[in-house]
Order: sequence, then structure tokens, then C-alpha cells
Amino acid sequence: MLAAAVAAPAALAAPLDALLTATPERADPRGRVELGFDKAVGALDFSTSSDPSGQTPAITQGDYSGAQMHAAWRATDRLWLSGGLWQRRIHNAVDRFDYRSWQLAGQYRFNDAAGAVPAFALRLSGWGNQASETAATTPVRVPGAVLNTVTVADPADRNLQADLVATWPLSSQLDVTGLLSVGSTKLSYGGLTATTSVAGCNYHLQFTGNDIFGTLIEPCAGSGGAVIRQFYDSSGDYGVDVAREIAWSGRFMQFGANAQWRDGPWSVAGGYLFYTIRRDDVDDILARRGNPVYRHNHQLMFEAAYKLNPNWSPFARAQINSNLFFNDIPVTYNASTSSSFGTALSVVTIGLRGGF
Repeated sequence: MLAAAVAAPAALAAPLDALLTATPERADPRGRVELGFDKAVGALDFSTSSDPSGQTPAITQGDYSGAQMHAAWRATDRLWLSGGLWQRRIHNAVDRFDYRSWQLAGQYRFNDAAGAVPAFALRLSGWGNQASETAATTPVRVPGAVLNTVTVADPADRNLQADLVATWPLSSQLDVTGLLSVGSTKLSYGGLTATTSVAGCNYHLQFTGNDIFGTLIEPCAGSGGAVIRQFYDSSGDYGVDVAREIAWSGRFMQFGANAQWRDGPWSVAGGYLFYTIRRDDVDDILARRGNPVYRHNHQLMFEAAYKLNPNWSPFARAQINSNLFFNDIPVTYNASTSSSFGTALSVVTIGLRGGF
């Protein structure tokens, strides 16, 4: 029997797609649970101020950590239902961003492997990330202005995904799987506020779409002349389209392969996943400004586990990504952060898995 530690991610949604299999019941007959803790390897290069001119320095030397919990249940002989929760934290040298993540998935296997014909399964899933707010307290340069602070209320992403998974059992110890996925992503937010300085005075900015209402923040450091206490403006006059830059939508595709091997209490898995996305609006805006645009990610994933008894397996998992979070946490990608997504990200997960 396939050890529980290998195929536990089988029916789970992103970001564990690299280890999908069409036959999760070979690991655990009825279901499984998993608890893991994530930590980035090395310093994280994450800035909230995309500025190719270099006039606004990037804020780097950050970190990523998280905790995750997953459960999967075999509803019928061929149907698996699963869900998961994450708590993720990203921070740079100044600011911290906390996201809550979720996923729900159903996977149905159409046939068993026979000879050269693999077992095929279709998986449908919904997943997403959200925060109460994200606040950047370092200057963010946008066309025509420098914002001293920026706060986005209720940022979130919602994703729908369909996966076709094919698994070949090459021997009693080795399975090989290929997968192809398509999906859609939609970002949203509840509100946007900021602060800026004009003629020595600080102002609080309230955005309604592209309309800006500015209110003077006392005291004002300006000297002489009349002080403007309130004003109306439009970000469109400066070439900024707020909703399209932070609440984009897009379509993605990915394909990959993995191998799962076991020997006695030990089990090992390794997989590769290529991800590409086409975002509406935001990437075209960035390209016109000369800012970097990133649409692809290569991911390698490795996992090893040791079966302590028939039910419990501690495990260690490593992810190596060519780019930052945008296929796991799309909400982090916007017109102010895009320059950070050309950097690599490696994450180690340590956890415990139970099968029944």
C-alpha cells in the first residue's frame, strides 16, 4: 500500500498541486488530516513601492511564515472531498501583511489504471486569500505623486480551478502522475485610503473609484499663505486607474508531473509545476510605465515522510519557486508590488499527517 505521507496532497487545492495524484485512496482508505508550519528559506525580497526610477528605495529583507491545516474525505469509491485553511504572514523591513487562506475541492476518478492506460481524475476547486486590511507605511510612488502611507481595506482574491490528473502505477513502489489545469482569478477590495504631503501640509486621501477627497491633517507645517483644508481630485488625471491596478482579473493555466516512491515506513515524492497567467489591465498598465511584468512561475516540490504507525506520519516538504507568491497568493500582486515578483522564493514545511 502507498504510504499515507506521499499522497496526502492528492485532493487538495493550490498551492500543493505539484503533488496531485488520481488515486488518493491508495494512501488512506477513507480520509486524512494534516497540520503543517511554513517558513521561508533566507530573506524575502518584498517591496510595496514599485519604482523603476529608483527614486523611492525598495523595502526588502523580509520574511514569510504560515500555518496550514487540511482534511480530505472519501465520499464514495471514486469521489474525494477536501478543504484547507492557512494563516500566512508576509513582512518586509517595516510592514507586516497577514492573510487568511481557504480552499475547497472535489476530485472524481473516472477509471482505474489498466496496462498502459492511466487512472484519470477530474478535480474542481475554489480557493482564495483575504485580509482585514493591508497597510504600507513607507512612501509609495505613483504617477504624479508620492503617497506617504497606503491602506487597502478587505483585499481578497477568489480563484476557480479545474484539473485533469492522470496517474500511472509503474510498480508496487512507484507511481508517476501528469496534470493539466486551467482557472480564473479575480481580486477585490473594500476601500482605499492614503496620506500625502502638499506644500508642507499632510493630507488624508479617501478614494472612491478614481475620485480623491483630500482632508488636511493638523497641524500643518506650511508657512505663509492660505492653507487648503479640503480638495477633490481624480487619479485618472495622473494616469492611475485604481481598480484596474489593484483589483485585476485573469486566467491561468498550469501543467506538471510528479513521482511518488515508498519503501517500508519511508515515502518520498517530487514534482514540477509550470504556471502561467494572463492578467487583465494591470500588466498592460505596468508595461506602459516601463515597470516589470511577471506572468510565469516554475515550481519544484519535494516531500519525505516516515510512518510512525499505521495512522501517523511526520513529514517535511520543500517548495522552490522561481517567482514570488502570485500563483498561491494572487492578491499580493498589484501595480505597486510587481517589481518584487522577479525574485525566487523557497519555503520549508514541517508537519504531521494522520490517515484513517
